[in-house]
Amino acid sequence: MNRVIYACDIGSVQAGRFAWARVVPGQGRPYASGSIDDLITQLSDDAREGNKSIAIGFESPLFMPVPAKIANLGHGRRNEGNRSMFAQVGASVTTLGIHQAAWILRALRSIAHSRLLYTLDWTLWPGSVETPYLLVWEAFVARTAHGRAHIQDASTAAKFFSDNENDLGRVHAVEAESPLCLIHAAAMWADWSIERSGLNGDCLVLKPEHAYEGDIDVEPV
Repeated sequence: MNRVIYACDIGSVQAGRFAWARVVPGQGRPYASGSIDDLITQLSDDAREGNKSIAIGFESPLFMPVPAKIANLGHGRRNEGNRSMFAQVGASVTTLGIHQAAWILRALRSIAHSRLLYTLDWTLWPGSVETPYLLVWEAFVARTAHGRAHIQDASTAAKFFSDNENDLGRVHAVEAESPLCLIHAAAMWADWSIERSGLNGDCLVLKPEHAYEGDIDVEPV
């Protein structure tokens, strides 16, 4: 099945802190850029092929726990470690990540909605020629996986997905009690889905342990 993997390093577009990477499994090193316009152009080109599944990850929390017990309010998700989504940095990147993901999903919808079936279910990857998917997932790049540049972090996430695409369930890293799925709300807003049940689920979270240190093809901004 033809497929391509994207990962977005969330950050201010105006300040040049946003970056994305694209990996085609089995075809070498990542391609990366700091231009969100170029991201939409490349995504659109891939979607227009009509028989290619696309996985796109965002490096920000995409779902949150809503616990039953009062004492657990404000507690982070399982396996976040000291990078809780409710800490100051986590809360900030969550807001910006959903904001940018919603913009990207809306920009892509008019081109790709009739060609791709949106899903958060990683067990469906990579789909088939008859049913190519748009799989949305979360990248968790921190600590020893954090690199020197935004394009490196995006490349780390995309390459990790590619290296583990045949065993995604094993490397799924973060869970939450009674999750509220923020990225599914964004997908509904962008008219990719009308299924309310997705609001009560989570999505794939990949948490690489090491930064990608290989070559990256870079397009100047």
